[in-house]
Amino acid sequence: MDHAAVIEILDREGHCREIHKVRQWPLTIGRAPSADLVLSDPHLAGAHARLHWADEGARLELLDSRNGGWVDGQRLAPGATANWTSASTVQLGSTRLRLRTALDPLPEERPLTRSEEPQRRDARPAWALPVMLAVWLLLLWLTNWSLTDGTPSWVDTVSGVLVPLGLALAWAAAWALVTQVFRHWFAFGAHLWRALVVSLVLQVVDVALPLLAYAFSWSRLMALEPLTLSIGGAVLLWWHASVVWPRPRRRLAVAIGALAVVGLALTVGRRTEQQYWLGPSYLSALPPPAVRMVSPKPVDSFVESLERLEAPLQQQARKRNDQEQLSGDDE
Repeated sequence: MDHAAVIEILDREGHCREIHKVRQWPLTIGRAPSADLVLSDPHLAGAHARLHWADEGARLELLDSRNGGWVDGQRLAPGATANWTSASTVQLGSTRLRLRTALDPLPEERPLTRSEEPQRRDARPAWALPVMLAVWLLLLWLTNWSLTDGTPSWVDTVSGVLVPLGLALAWAAAWALVTQVFRHWFAFGAHLWRALVVSLVLQVVDVALPLLAYAFSWSRLMALEPLTLSIGGAVLLWWHASVVWPRPRRRLAVAIGALAVVGLALTVGRRTEQQYWLGPSYLSALPPPAVRMVSPKPVDSFVESLERLEAPLQQQARKRNDQEQLSGDDE
């Protein structure tokens, strides 16, 4: 019917916070329980205003009150009346109201954007997290075992596995608490899954880089190690943050990516006075000879390739000697 209408209560930004259907005309607005539209506003009288329907549309009448009201910023004293259209905003006390009637054209339905669609919480199978945890712990044990002589004590073996496991659980629990605050969802499993996946990928890369560098004599491949750590850390932070704040994923990616680039630039800047920028051109530990895929270089060519390190090493040694002499003079 033409009399159908709703009254929207607006927030400070002008967005609809609550909506009330007009069920009868005239409609009384106030703070008293007997009012048709009861507003919890201490600046309103018990019966503050009355809304009528006339031939020309809705008309607002202000009743006896101390504060009166406003229509589009224009002051109305108690007893005054004014037309109330859908284009006007009425303020009674500190409450802002907007009227919509059946005579007003209804805006077309807007399509949802991707950021406004419902976000899935966790579509991972139930068995995936335990399997990933077992694979991660096994790879962690194998990595620790490969770095020893094969006869570590049981304390070292257990500590090498339980300490990273405890850190991963604490990390996931901290992110789950943040998610609980913002999304009311204790997403411990989702955050633990993300931490395990990124850690597993970084461990595989940490093992694969030396093997490839040694197998094919690609010594400069080790320069990718700090780069992979920066990228992996940035991806992990973004993946966690996208669970807590799923809407602004692109903005989070840009911000975290910028921080990763700045961190990598600072790392390069700190190493400009060393023999390398991103990583050494040699391996501190050699994999088994069985993985070697290319013929070894002659000893003479190897010694000749080390001659280019002589000048930077001497420069570094002189600089260190100068610093030690300066510190000795200060004492």
